[in-house]
Amino acid sequence: MIDIFLSASIPLPDRDRRFYETADVLAIREAIKGLVEVILPEGRITFGGHPAITPLIAFFVAEAGLNQDRLTIFQSRFFENEFSEANSQFHDVRLVDAVDGSRERSLHEMRKAMIESRRFRAAVFIGGMEGLFDEAEMFSRLQPNAEVLPVASTGAAAADLFRGGDFPPKLQTELTYTTLFRRHFAQG
Repeated sequence: MIDIFLSASIPLPDRDRRFYETADVLAIREAIKGLVEVILPEGRITFGGHPAITPLIAFFVAEAGLNQDRLTIFQSRFFENEFSEANSQFHDVRLVDAVDGSRERSLHEMRKAMIESRRFRAAVFIGGMEGLFDEAEMFSRLQPNAEVLPVASTGAAAADLFRGGDFPPKLQTELTYTTLFRRHFAQG
């Protein structure tokens, strides 16, 4: 079974503008759809709950009739009053306690619990904001044998991460995401 860690978000205009201005929202949506369609029939996706991403994943899983038992969503109790209603559509929602009322420390603990939750084959980074860099650094450190795949064509933080490393060019140029993920994960 392929275990994938997904780090994704749709940048918000009131945060770092460079992410918002370079994000391709349609590409982010299509990349998430492609990943879900390719991985879930035989694998598992673990991700942190995000108000824009959680409902998208719930929709794509239902639309394709896929087994949502292969999804694990992590949430920090720090954001408990902001959880998406879509959380109720997931069987495996793991809540991580908030730390001393600190947003940063609470996110750090949730990310650590999420990334240490299983042995991943790869981390896929789609769109994203500042937190994507924290997750990429932590993932690389805690899962050193796993691949890091920033889907640069979705823009935002994933594009910045791509530019800062040595990654397959197809992550920047391929826009047919189902094909991208099918070919990539079939190779290894």
